[in-house]
Amino acid sequence: MDETVKKKILTALVLSAITSVAHADAGDGITLYGILDVALGGVEHSAGASALFPATVNPVGKVSTKFKDPVIGMFNGGISDPRWGIRGSESLGSQLHAFFDLESGFNVPSGAINNAAGSIAGSNNTVGAASALDGQLFNRGAYVGLRHDTYGSVSFGRSTTLGFDTIANYDPIFAAQLFSPLGFSGSYSAGGITEGSRTDNNIKYTNRVGPVNFGISYSLGGVPGKFGYGSTFGANVGYETNGFGMQLTWYNARDALHSGALTGANAIGSELIGTSVGSLTLNNDEDVMFATKYAIDKFTIKAGYEHFVLKAPSDPVSAGTIASYYGYSGNVINTVNPSRNNLYFFGGDYQITHLVDIAAGFYDTQTMQSTGVAGGNQLQYSLLVDYRLSHRTDLYAGYMFSKFNGAAFNGYESTNYIAAAGIRTMF
Repeated sequence: MDETVKKKILTALVLSAITSVAHADAGDGITLYGILDVALGGVEHSAGASALFPATVNPVGKVSTKFKDPVIGMFNGGISDPRWGIRGSESLGSQLHAFFDLESGFNVPSGAINNAAGSIAGSNNTVGAASALDGQLFNRGAYVGLRHDTYGSVSFGRSTTLGFDTIANYDPIFAAQLFSPLGFSGSYSAGGITEGSRTDNNIKYTNRVGPVNFGISYSLGGVPGKFGYGSTFGANVGYETNGFGMQLTWYNARDALHSGALTGANAIGSELIGTSVGSLTLNNDEDVMFATKYAIDKFTIKAGYEHFVLKAPSDPVSAGTIASYYGYSGNVINTVNPSRNNLYFFGGDYQITHLVDIAAGFYDTQTMQSTGVAGGNQLQYSLLVDYRLSHRTDLYAGYMFSKFNGAAFNGYESTNYIAAAGIRTMF
């Protein structure tokens, strides 16, 4: 879409939302909302920062040994990915409501719409990592649906996975974008495919009966002659009461196309410049995750386990296939050897006062060695201190140290860290 057209659409929507908010009836209407979050800090090893990438840098993934120098700068979204959105609801009577949400993620330092695909296709030595936020006008969500007070809600459009919803509430570091591998990478909420953390063409049903919550989702691939191609299926069930909670989620994707780009990967392989994003991988993936938490007064403990497998696609493509990747092009490679991965996480937070909260987390991501797959694990240790200036604005400081072990990380830096402090405000 032309940038001028995008700006006109955004302006019209904002003005429409403001007008509607001013005339909204109690219980109905439209709300304009958002988050601005920016941090100053440094990463021990990194390719150059990107003004398009949602988090500006990649402090989580492996980094080529070519990048020994630190990157110091202004980073987007230390805790929360900056966004603006418009949501609305309307009472239809008989406990039935219509609702919608449009949400766009953007980069505060540059003002650009989040576009990870654009950062991968950028000039060499620029950070490149997969994301679900790839230049779409409403990259974080676009859906409409119906909600019944007793029978739950169903939505249609682009929405998050049930695994993503679980991580947002059960990550020890509040799914902080720069200080938690769960917050940085959506792969842990979509079976190892970061782009799948938000799903297009999705039908999503959720409900709660007393302390029990449950949900199911299915996204249609929309490929002619191949009904299941590119489709996903997810389900979850949970229980939450009196400070205790647990969630079980399951996710499956068929013929998922994704980028395996990592920080510095473009510096030891092809030149990713202009309209090419290099190699793309096609595979099926399966994921199961269990998470739990328990709150005691001002202290909350959180923990979880996830197992996901990336394996050969149901509908492999022929050699030399070129596919479109969010407006860019890439060479498609079929996954042949399955990759089995485990993730363990543990931590929690302590509310020192009503203004100060401190959180710590430990994450162990393991790739099992098998035929054609190098084994290894990465350990992340995170600390986050949050100070509330008001109910809308807070200051924070965070640190994450990463240690990489095993054959999967040969040729890459063995350690990395990020330290940053920032400000976040919500409206």
